Amino acid sequence: MHPNLTRYIEQLEKEAVIGGAYPKKLGRPELMFLQEVWGPVFNYQYDGLQAEYPFKDFKEGQRFVDFVYVKGGMKLLIEIDGFTTHARDISPGEFDDHLLRQNDLVLSGWLVLRFSAHLVEKQPQQCQKQIKQAIGHWWSLTKGELTTEDADVWRLRRNLLVQMAAQRNGSLKPRDVADAFQVTSRAAVNWLKRFQAEGVFTGETSKQQRTTRYILQNTFQ
Repeated sequence: MHPNLTRYIEQLEKEAVIGGAYPKKLGRPELMFLQEVWGPVFNYQYDGLQAEYPFKDFKEGQRFVDFVYVKGGMKLLIEIDGFTTHARDISPGEFDDHLLRQNDLVLSGWLVLRFSAHLVEKQPQQCQKQIKQAIGHWWSLTKGELTTEDADVWRLRRNLLVQMAAQRNGSLKPRDVADAFQVTSRAAVNWLKRFQAEGVFTGETSKQQRTTRYILQNTFQ
C-alpha cells in the first residue's frame, strides 16, 4: 500500500473518532479503488477526496456514498458496486429506491460515476480513463473553454498532463489530451500552450511551423 494511502486511511479513522463515530473501515473494493485507480490518476494525492460521504435525499433521508471529490468547483461522486449487493437479492422496491437515489444525486448537481468491484480489480486502467474523462467533461460544462484562473484546477490539470506524458515516452499531442479528457481540440491546445509557457513542455513544430507535439521537460520527468 502506498504510504500516502496509509496516511489517508489513518486520517479517516481519526476524523471518525473525533466526530464520535466508529472508525470508518473501507472494504476491499474501496481500498483497491484508492490504490489502483485513484492513486495512479492523481499521483497518490488524496486531497479533496472524501470517503463514506453523507448526504440527504429529497425525502430528507440520510444516505451515504462511497467517495466524493470536491475541489476547484468540481463535484464528482464515485460508487463502487459489488455484484451481489447491487444486482441480486434485492426486491423491486429496493431496486426502485436504488435508482431514485442516483437520480437525487444527479439532480443535486453531482457528476456520478459507478464502477463494479470486478472492474476496479481486473481493469483499473478503464476506471482511470473514465475518471479523466469525467474531469474533462465537468470542466467543459462549467468553465466553457476552461480559461478559469483557479489555481487548484490548473495545478490538477498540469499534474495529470505530466503523468500522461510520462506514460507516453515524454510527449503529448493535442489529440491525445482531447481524447483522454473528452474536451475540444481547442481546449487541449490551450492547456498545452499554457504549460509550455510555464516551462513544463516545449513545442515541436512541423515544416509549416505548426506545433504538432509537446515534449515534457526533463525536470518534470
